[in-house]
Amino acid sequence: MQAFPRSAVRLLPGPFLDAQVTALDYLLSLDADRLLAPLRGEAGLPPVAESYGNWENSGLDGHTVGHALSGAALMSAVTDDPRPRAMVERLVQGIAECQDALGTGYVGGIPDGVRLWQRVAAGQVERDSFELGGAWVPWYNLHKLFAGLLDAHRYAGSEPALTAVRRLADWWDRLAAGMDDDTHEAMLRTEFGGMCEVLADLADITGTQRYAALARRFLDRSLLGPLREHRDVLDGMHANTQIAKAVGYQRLGEVVDDPGLRDAARFFWQTMTRHRTFSFGGNSVREHLHARDDFSSALQSPEGPETCNTYNMLKLSRALFLERPDAEVLDHYERATVNHILSSLHPQGGLVYFTPVRPGHYRVVSTPHNCFWCCVGTGLENHAKYGELVYTAEGGDLFVNLFIASRLSRPEQNLVLEQTGTAPYDDEVRLVVREAPASPVAIHIRIPGWHEGTPQVRINGAPPEDGPPPLTTRSGTGEQPLTYVRLEQRWSAGDTVTVRLRPRISAELLPDGSPWVSYRYGPTVLAAEGDRSDLVGLFADDSRMGHVADGPLRPLEHLPVVLAHSTSDLAAGVRRLAPDRLAFALEHVDARPGESVTLVPFAGIHDSRYVLYFPVAEPGRLQERRAELRTADEAALALHDRTVDAVAAGEQQPESDHRFLGQDTWSGLTDGLRWRAATGWWSYRLTDPDGTAIGLQVVHLSDGSAGPTRVLVDGQALGTITPSPERDGDGDGDGDGEEISQVFPLDTRPTGPVQVRFEAVGAATTIRLREVRLVR
Repeated sequence: MQAFPRSAVRLLPGPFLDAQVTALDYLLSLDADRLLAPLRGEAGLPPVAESYGNWENSGLDGHTVGHALSGAALMSAVTDDPRPRAMVERLVQGIAECQDALGTGYVGGIPDGVRLWQRVAAGQVERDSFELGGAWVPWYNLHKLFAGLLDAHRYAGSEPALTAVRRLADWWDRLAAGMDDDTHEAMLRTEFGGMCEVLADLADITGTQRYAALARRFLDRSLLGPLREHRDVLDGMHANTQIAKAVGYQRLGEVVDDPGLRDAARFFWQTMTRHRTFSFGGNSVREHLHARDDFSSALQSPEGPETCNTYNMLKLSRALFLERPDAEVLDHYERATVNHILSSLHPQGGLVYFTPVRPGHYRVVSTPHNCFWCCVGTGLENHAKYGELVYTAEGGDLFVNLFIASRLSRPEQNLVLEQTGTAPYDDEVRLVVREAPASPVAIHIRIPGWHEGTPQVRINGAPPEDGPPPLTTRSGTGEQPLTYVRLEQRWSAGDTVTVRLRPRISAELLPDGSPWVSYRYGPTVLAAEGDRSDLVGLFADDSRMGHVADGPLRPLEHLPVVLAHSTSDLAAGVRRLAPDRLAFALEHVDARPGESVTLVPFAGIHDSRYVLYFPVAEPGRLQERRAELRTADEAALALHDRTVDAVAAGEQQPESDHRFLGQDTWSGLTDGLRWRAATGWWSYRLTDPDGTAIGLQVVHLSDGSAGPTRVLVDGQALGTITPSPERDGDGDGDGDGEEISQVFPLDTRPTGPVQVRFEAVGAATTIRLREVRLVR
């Protein structure tokens, strides 16, 4: 399949155009000079404007300018608005000015970046999952600039952008020439974004194989090796780090024609979508991949799937579909787009980081000029991409893949086609030929797997003269083939094709098979809208943890329970309330007296709590199921209510959000559990804004080989954790790895920032810390 240029597709009125317009307004509200400020500071240029705050001045300085450049370039291609193109020109000019000032080809906003890269090139690769040489994911940061410049060239035609990105790549080529492969590979333990992808792109655009060689050095063989062998080793890993790698495997595999790389990328995709993805297309909890056979953490945590993950999964899905059209791939692309991505933008502006799967919880949205999270950055791009896979081509044939109101212009064929109606909001898809070529054209219209029955096709209001049109199929890796209805004739301007679709109501359990069900109408995931109380931090401020919905959790035991004798009965309890709106009654449920359950499209729920997954029980086991929910909640709710602040040790974002510092320390993974240990020390900055904390709770893994670990709060010794063979095992592995909790009382109640430090005593290795929390 061949994709059309992004400029060939324009969205027409409907929910996707609304989202695109809202996202464009958000993008254009940003000040180019403030976005460029970190780059000017690092280049030694005088300030023109103050840098933005939040993640833009706390270590990830300058990452947003690359996203904004990509977003503006994409918007310049998919709209007729001249403002995004002007933004592209202004940002490229500012980046080039900083690059010229440094004179080496390097440009970036990474604090003290020039010296950092010199140390890295010299082999001083002190690294952790999110730190390299003491800097917060510098390659991840720099990748955004590479990508933004490439997008400015591809979609806005900027030649200065191509010059700038070539100079940047040449800078690294010179700097890395003296790095041996082992040192370079060690550097990749720290998240490095899509560096493999962008260098492969640059090789493809310029025809310079030297860039492809650079891309190969960013493969990260610790993941690539198992994927080549079709082994899933993803439990416990930081999700988006791995997804970006797989995107790179696919892209480099295309550029250098390496089937092995492409096969590894496809296996990764299958593993993620078949075993690790929720109904709406998202994945992960607290940014990490839990065990694929245990989704329980998702039902407890307020930090659900991260929007950035889906951004990259869609990149990979699009590439795989264009390489080999496949129903399974297109179904996932559609599901993730119409549910997770569309829902991640607030109607009045604002972008979502986490989408909690926890029933009865809610989402937080960003505010312009205050929030500069990673998911704000990808959100500046997401909503300019709705048209990218609606239509594709094979030779002269046209394929309609997605049902999003839009107009396709194909000037080389003298064809303009408009699609009105957006499934499943409209049951009828209508295609109108606005300009027609002189020769016959075959139009293939997808019959999706969520449609039931025989498709009803009309041309100019009547059935095709030659009888029902033929169906063409493409076999793929999934259970169902990719099916299209094929209409070939000499078209005339004004010809109209209508296809009536009958979306199926479907029910699906969590991927681990546990008794929690989510409902869909066609591709659209349905959810129950909840109450609007206690939505703490709904519109985020500029605080470091503002992206987390930190309001009270609702008890699981009070949820409506779906009653069904078998999984095949689950969809039978959903009834559409009226033909003119997407609202459904969920019947066959046990709910509180007077409570009814109405399901609506999840993408339309904002400023509210919601339920995506409902507990399921056989009718005779209802009380047993409610007891299970109560038991699951007792400890979790009590701990949540007692918690003032907490850090999940060894997990990238929680540690960086709490100002991690350390020396001779590392993170690791044991049976899917992340931890941190050291022969030196490490620290976090927790916050107790009201001075209510009375204790410090420390959870670590039992380990008989660990030595004593000193715990300090604000520089004062709080106590020492001393492992014992009776409690922690004798170090031979038996009994090691169990979670042990210990609470240290706080003699004084600090107010505001609380510095918590862990130190090794003597030459021994510390405990393997799992989490630390201030408790009230």
